[in-house]
Amino acid sequence: MIKLFISHSSEDAELAAIFVQLIVTALMVKAQDIRCTSVDGYRLPGGSDTDEQLREEALGAECFIGVISSQSLASAYVLFELGARWGARRHLIPLLAPGLRPQALKGPLRGLNALSCDSMADIHQLIAELASRMHIQSESPAVYQRQLEALVYYATTLEIPVDSTPTKEHIVDKHLIGVTATQIPSQDDDYAASGEIIAQHCEREWPEDFSMRAYCINQQQEAVEKLRQGRPSDIPEEVFYQIRRKCAREWPDDFSMRQYSKEQQTAAYRSLQSRRQQPIY
Repeated sequence: MIKLFISHSSEDAELAAIFVQLIVTALMVKAQDIRCTSVDGYRLPGGSDTDEQLREEALGAECFIGVISSQSLASAYVLFELGARWGARRHLIPLLAPGLRPQALKGPLRGLNALSCDSMADIHQLIAELASRMHIQSESPAVYQRQLEALVYYATTLEIPVDSTPTKEHIVDKHLIGVTATQIPSQDDDYAASGEIIAQHCEREWPEDFSMRAYCINQQQEAVEKLRQGRPSDIPEEVFYQIRRKCAREWPDDFSMRQYSKEQQTAAYRSLQSRRQQPIY
């Protein structure tokens, strides 16, 4: 019998795949114990009766996560799975996709406490609750920190909904256009108050858990040390400045995510440069 059923829309397959990798790393759950129909390795078996097997697994799974997005709320299959699970009074946790708030839940689901995939605290809580319900020991947060950061990073870098009002973090810095190396300020400016920023950030994330707060502070301080290492030799100074500014805008008080974002942007720049150098036949 499936231990964890992840109900989601096929349009949220990328988000589901990142979430599955986090669960596998954090809880060491085997692939055959997870059903996530849009993710390779966790799909339904070939030749199975789709409707019948989904019905059985949605009702019988030990744990059930419903990835709630505007797409899943419009999916007949997802609504069927959520309704069947709720009606059976079985374990059900709504996991809100990026941009969605609890107010989006309708009917009986509104009475359930929803967690958000763009909150590290919520995901830590989710992992702890799944481990407890499945009677397994979760890995140390250090083991799955990278997967956790990847999920939150994905959740916070999606396009802003057209009906939302952009915040200052989403507005493009026009002064970056045409910037020259001589205009680039010292990167030390970004980290001058890092100690105070880290303390406040970790206290907000973990107000009542001093162990996790200490772990958070340690992770943030390590990220600051990596950020202070400066520009890789293969990245032009102007490009590095733009990357650093972008990451600082998006993660003003989270240096761990800022470092992760910087690594992603740097890797993307290298990939683009590599493609440009490939011969065209």
